[in-house]
Amino acid sequence: MCIRDRWYQRRVHGDFLDMDILEAYGITYEQAVKLNEEAIKAEKNCYAEYSKFHVGAAILSGKGNIITGGNVENASYGATVCAERAAVFHLVSHGEREIKAISVYINANGYNLYPTPCGMCRQVLSEFGFFPIICCKSPTSFIVKTVSSMLPYTFRSLDLKPRYFAPNPNNIVEIIDAAQYYLQLDPYGPTRKQAEVWVAHDDYASMKKYLCKRIDFGTAGLRGEMGAGYSRMNYLVVQQTSQGIAKYLLDFYGAEECKNRGVVIGYDGRHNSKGYAHISAAVFQHFNVKCILFEDFVHTPMVPFSTLKYNCLAGIMITASHNPKQDNGYKVYWTNGAQIIEPNDKNIREHIQKNLPPIDLGDIFCYQKMLLKKDPEPMVQKTLECYLDAGLKRLQKNTIEFNSKSKQFVYTAMHGVGYVFAKAIFTKLGFKEPAYVKEQIFPDPEFSTVAYPNPEEGEGSLNLSMQTGNRENCDVIFANDPDADRLALSERQKDGKWKIFTGDQIGSILAHYLISQEKGDLTKCAMVASTVSSKLIKAIAEKNKAHFEETLTGFKWIANKVLDLEKAGYNVLVSYEEAIGFCIGNIVRDKDGVTAAACLGELYAQLCAKGMSFSDYLEEIYKIYGCYLTKNHYFLCYDPDKMKKIFDVIRNGGNYPTKCGEFAIKNIRDLTTGYDSSQPNKKAILPTSSSTQMLTFFFENGATCTIRGSGTEPKLKFYIEYHDNEKEKTMEVLKQIHAAIVDNFLKPTFYGLDFPKAQIITNSD
Repeated sequence: MCIRDRWYQRRVHGDFLDMDILEAYGITYEQAVKLNEEAIKAEKNCYAEYSKFHVGAAILSGKGNIITGGNVENASYGATVCAERAAVFHLVSHGEREIKAISVYINANGYNLYPTPCGMCRQVLSEFGFFPIICCKSPTSFIVKTVSSMLPYTFRSLDLKPRYFAPNPNNIVEIIDAAQYYLQLDPYGPTRKQAEVWVAHDDYASMKKYLCKRIDFGTAGLRGEMGAGYSRMNYLVVQQTSQGIAKYLLDFYGAEECKNRGVVIGYDGRHNSKGYAHISAAVFQHFNVKCILFEDFVHTPMVPFSTLKYNCLAGIMITASHNPKQDNGYKVYWTNGAQIIEPNDKNIREHIQKNLPPIDLGDIFCYQKMLLKKDPEPMVQKTLECYLDAGLKRLQKNTIEFNSKSKQFVYTAMHGVGYVFAKAIFTKLGFKEPAYVKEQIFPDPEFSTVAYPNPEEGEGSLNLSMQTGNRENCDVIFANDPDADRLALSERQKDGKWKIFTGDQIGSILAHYLISQEKGDLTKCAMVASTVSSKLIKAIAEKNKAHFEETLTGFKWIANKVLDLEKAGYNVLVSYEEAIGFCIGNIVRDKDGVTAAACLGELYAQLCAKGMSFSDYLEEIYKIYGCYLTKNHYFLCYDPDKMKKIFDVIRNGGNYPTKCGEFAIKNIRDLTTGYDSSQPNKKAILPTSSSTQMLTFFFENGATCTIRGSGTEPKLKFYIEYHDNEKEKTMEVLKQIHAAIVDNFLKPTFYGLDFPKAQIITNSD
């Protein structure tokens, strides 16, 4: 008789463990037999497919302790899990809320017990809502009679104490309890040590700051500072977020769709990005949601592209884009390849809140190996080839020979991930090998050569690029931000100084170029821009009899509007936002700094052939459509309450201002409250949100100014535009309105706002 059969026979007859173990638990033989019968019954009722092969046994005490046996010779993993599930099922049905557990290995004799890492116990218990609160090292061997003192884990059900995840900020006891519990949940040493310091030093201020408020699932996901606590980015918060998304996908699409289509996950080169991606993949694997995990870093546009390419239900990109090095983020795309909007963002937020207790994942790197084993083909290269094919089909206007005659330009990846992808598309299009900024080619999470890893900030981030251009005698710089979804353009002028183009100028250049290259019916063409972007693109569309649409700020709104227009039969040539985010056609459903650079590269080849510069080209645009100049700026505001107060003072209880300094206000649109004085019913047409601050002023002289709080950074932004045929007059009016807005509405000194240290680029400078 094999050991499996012998063990099974002993269990059926009640002799499933030696009496000395029963004595260690203070359980009589009769009690053990009765409990075992209940466990077998529960097991057969719930997991009949395993009943023939169960080889483990459970002894359940009245105090809620369990010990499970399994993994005998030739026994299956499923059989052990089955026995454990039966044991836990029994305890839960009898109202137990605290359980001690250990997994054991039974040797060939069927008698001696050795502890294992308890992985199976943890997995089973987590399914029932139990999570470890005491973790001790498991010994390599133990004497049977002392088994009760060797239990390495105590599990407690969290459903009775949700305050662990949201303690009352005015209750010190709850805050301390939450901190103690957080220490048991955080799987990552560095952040757990931060919390240990709070507890050791009675740092209630830090506990309150980082545990009482949860990081908001806002603009397409999460973004914020990394560190311990629920208000920051860390492994625990990422796991909880992934659990919520997995549960929502299962509820929305069902188990079969999730199993077959699943999600795609990418990550950039920031600190912890790879780890966050791995733990996210482990969560989806746990819930049997198919997961395509890139084996190396990718640029952000690769994820929305892959979401459509591989017919996934959702896409996840671990990135904080151009934020400072201490930040990271979690960006979510929906089935249509666009960033999530309502109601999905709201529903995901609710599912996260309902699924905060972290499931036990075991070793996440084992999940990574399993994922790679399932799909040994390098996903990055495979997907890149498809991405390039789609890009060239949409972008390429020139021949490779024509492009090869263009002047060399400078390219920088800004210490991010763009180099591999930009180089690939530049090569495909036949451009001369760019002068790469060697110090910034490869991912560096410290962003060691720049104060701000954001090319939008100006010369401070482009200094090395300009040095490279001067050294290599290149006149043009293409600069991606760290996740390569944005693009900056700079050009050396005749006096040797470098001009940095604004996002509005680049958007207008792309719009004019693409519509001039279009051979089809222009009335079927369309362009899209955010409401804070320049109205020059609207003038370009209207003069060419194309369609134009305006959206709220952010590509989640822009991309979904593009989808609506395509459904209506329009060919969307370009969409953009002033924060140097551009989307060419429908290659991806998000901004893409790599294809935008390729598109400008094609235009640059044409300009070189004509002896023109980008500055010359922009002046031609002004002559055709008029001089639209902008002056955009921001202040740093780290206090949300202060931010709200600034806007509330301007609103004045609904008695909105009629003047700003000497400038009369014609209309006001408030997308926080939904008020719009220009509409007959006084209701705004664009979507509104009470959680975001946004006011737009339309002046009698035709100028506009929008003030808003950033959704991803602690910035109070404002955007001013004025249009006139005389450039000098336009610049002077802009300067005056800018001063009036700052002095009368924003009052940075009065409110204690911080001035940005970096240079702000505007096209009125």
